Amino acid sequence: MESSEPTRTPHRPTTTSTTPPLAPVLMLVFWLLLGGATGIRVAQSLWQLLGWESGAVSVAVPLGGVIGALAGGLLGLISKPRLLVLLMAVFAGSAAGSVAGKVAWGEVGEVGGQVAGALVGGGAWAAWLFLGRGQARLVG
Repeated sequence: MESSEPTRTPHRPTTTSTTPPLAPVLMLVFWLLLGGATGIRVAQSLWQLLGWESGAVSVAVPLGGVIGALAGGLLGLISKPRLLVLLMAVFAGSAAGSVAGKVAWGEVGEVGGQVAGALVGGGAWAAWLFLGRGQARLVG
């Protein structure tokens, strides 16, 4: 005979985690560190270009580090993959251009190399985006 009582399933306690996922936190830390290092380097370059003798370490390092870390933290909030690739390409191009400019022309070439490298990185991103869309049309 059939029973009119509904069948009971055992109660499973729900577990909710209050900790945030690890990947976004690590990405934010990465951008904070990258921004801080970039800010310090920019502040020191500014000090050298302006010819200021005092405060190159005592003022430029903390000031550049804090401003750079804040800017990096804001960049770390970007979650669109195409924009993240753009940021990575510009930063990588800027770093490579800085080293190449410094090797070739010394301190003067470092800033110009950063700008040229950032432009090359942005151009590489644009080419990647353009070629990626063309391939998507061919496949789809």
